[in-house]
Amino acid sequence: MKFRWVYVLILALITTIIVPTADASAAGTIAVKSKVLYYKGQPYIELSGGNKSVTAKLNKMFKVHAVHIVSADKKIKKENKKYSVSTTSVTVKFNQKEKISVVYEDYIYAGAAHGFPSSTSYNYDLRTGKELKFKDFVQNDEQLANLEESISSSLRAMYNANQGIFEENINDFPLEQDPAFYLYDKGIVIRFYPYEVAPYAAGFVDVKVPYSKINK
Repeated sequence: MKFRWVYVLILALITTIIVPTADASAAGTIAVKSKVLYYKGQPYIELSGGNKSVTAKLNKMFKVHAVHIVSADKKIKKENKKYSVSTTSVTVKFNQKEKISVVYEDYIYAGAAHGFPSSTSYNYDLRTGKELKFKDFVQNDEQLANLEESISSSLRAMYNANQGIFEENINDFPLEQDPAFYLYDKGIVIRFYPYEVAPYAAGFVDVKVPYSKINK
């Protein structure tokens, strides 16, 4: 069942994130530190160190996310004071090898039985400021087939471990052209939304896919 379009549609109606277009290079190893700051109660990541131009542009984007969440919450409360939009967590998932992955998890409540969680991943090259996209890691049909095989294997292992995975989605799962993902030390992590491969109560289901599996 594909429910992600609901989350995407709601966020598209109430938020617009500014994406940096930096393309700066610098000698030496690029490394940054991070901390969590707050804008009117909403958390966001701030980086320090590294290439100043790239860091500044990423910091602007990360704060803009919080600014738009505050604005979205204000707008939705005009419809009903019980409605809300908030960022529940912001995490630096990966900060190695001159690359960074920052994941924001937001939550939208608009009067249904439960709210709608949403996840936004910011994957960037710290040297150039280039956004790292899914197609940078999965570039052809063979690699895509390898990735899907690896995901199926992981979902089956989760199912066998009684982790709530829907049996019918072990080999039939939604995988968009530009799926939600972030980096880890050995590959990428594909993120599935509630209901896509498991019940709502399971939350986001993250599946690690090593580069060795993609490129086998």
